[in-house]
Amino acid sequence: MENRTTCLNCNAPLTGKFCSSCGQEDRPQKLSVWQLLGQFFSGLLNYDGRLILSIRLLFSKPAALTLAYMEGKRSSYVNPVQFYLFTSAIFFLFSSTFSNPDLIDIAGDDEKGNIISIGSPPDDSASEAADFAKGFSEGIEAGKRMRESDSIVNLESDFESYEEYLSNQLTLKPEERSSSFELKFVEKFYQIKDKYEGQKGFIQAFGEEILNRLPQVLFITLPLLALILKLVFIRRKHYWYIDHLIFVLHIATSFFILLFIQKGLELLASSTDWSAFNFISGLLGFSWLIYYLMSFKRFFEKGWPKTLLFFFLTGFLQSIVFMVVFALLLVFAFFNL
Repeated sequence: MENRTTCLNCNAPLTGKFCSSCGQEDRPQKLSVWQLLGQFFSGLLNYDGRLILSIRLLFSKPAALTLAYMEGKRSSYVNPVQFYLFTSAIFFLFSSTFSNPDLIDIAGDDEKGNIISIGSPPDDSASEAADFAKGFSEGIEAGKRMRESDSIVNLESDFESYEEYLSNQLTLKPEERSSSFELKFVEKFYQIKDKYEGQKGFIQAFGEEILNRLPQVLFITLPLLALILKLVFIRRKHYWYIDHLIFVLHIATSFFILLFIQKGLELLASSTDWSAFNFISGLLGFSWLIYYLMSFKRFFEKGWPKTLLFFFLTGFLQSIVFMVVFALLLVFAFFNL
């Protein structure tokens, strides 16, 4: 190896094997193939080692990973943002790859317009998709009953186009006309009606649009959840906003790891018809809630009465944020079709 006195990367004086300025290892200027591959696998194994260590500490001691990162012990663990992005990306990729397309089928019965579920989950813990289809079907039936009683206007049968709808608006009294916001929805309704054939195409496109936007929406929501924690615990001056954000990122990461395991158990249950997998999945979900509560108590250093009070208070406020953001997501997805 050449005896160099300066770093090849930043030209800083070398005092050892690694540059004290940029951290680059002192290696030959021309690398062999084996040295190049060695660098690759060294970096990969180093990341995997930090990943495994981070996951182990994340679950073995609630809030310990967050506290360690706050104390400056960062080289041994994965960056919280990278940790969250990695686990959430793996979950969404796994979920989309191994989703069961036959679980729900929306029948193309033009005469009745019913939504029929032909797949059934292994037990009473129905999937979210099945619940959505059932609720949507009940909504369709309720809508039919309302139309039969002339309580609402049937846009599909009364007006063939948006232009006809606008013409009808001109015949109404000003106070009876739709607002500009309502007109935007009605206009989009007719665009969707022309673009998608029947309810099946619309529901599938709408669901795909929501799933595609969900990772970005969740990533945007996390800072808001951290802000709620900061406001609730505003008297704890030694906790900066970034500390709350790291705590939220680690909790969200643990949740995605849980969802990943539950998705695997769901696939095993559907392929083996063994209901024990669903019981284990439910038990893991309950265990995660206990884990979250323990993390909350250890991170904020409160007694159990105050921990429970603040835990449910922040949970309530964060639920409101989730509902608002999800409602905005539905509107955005609808107008993006």
